[in-house]
Amino acid sequence: MTKSLTQADIKELRHQCRMGYLLPVFLFVLLSNIALIIHHSFYDFNEISFTELDGIIILACIAFSIWVSHRMNGKYYEDIRNNRKVAERKVLQRKQSKRDFEAGSGNMTTRPHNNPMNEFTRFDFIVDNTLYRVDKVLFENCSEGDLVSFYYAPKSKYLLSIEKD
Repeated sequence: MTKSLTQADIKELRHQCRMGYLLPVFLFVLLSNIALIIHHSFYDFNEISFTELDGIIILACIAFSIWVSHRMNGKYYEDIRNNRKVAERKVLQRKQSKRDFEAGSGNMTTRPHNNPMNEFTRFDFIVDNTLYRVDKVLFENCSEGDLVSFYYAPKSKYLLSIEKD
């Protein structure tokens, strides 16, 4: 079963592309600096000039960074262009809720700031022996043995949402 992507799904897929932008920028800066330092180490450091080979090195680093970005983000953009998501129906094996704490929220080391950690309740489904975090409304509406639909983006296989059938 397929459905069209919602605006929230598109936003989530675009959100996944962040690392596909950051990593190529860091790669470009790192690779171009290393290549230019190695290239200029064969010349006199007192003479700083931009040669044609430097331009070729920078263009090669730009092309490599664009290629890396395309490889990392292409599957997400293809899913957005296709505008569909695929559903898989699975049986809810077990559900559990437990008390958990926000990482880094408390400060118990210094006396005047003696703040306890922020506590929250975490809701989980166990399906095919895999733990999935869900929201409270879905947790309360489902019971063990129910069929739930997992919606995936077809190309990237990214889990977009879980809904009760």
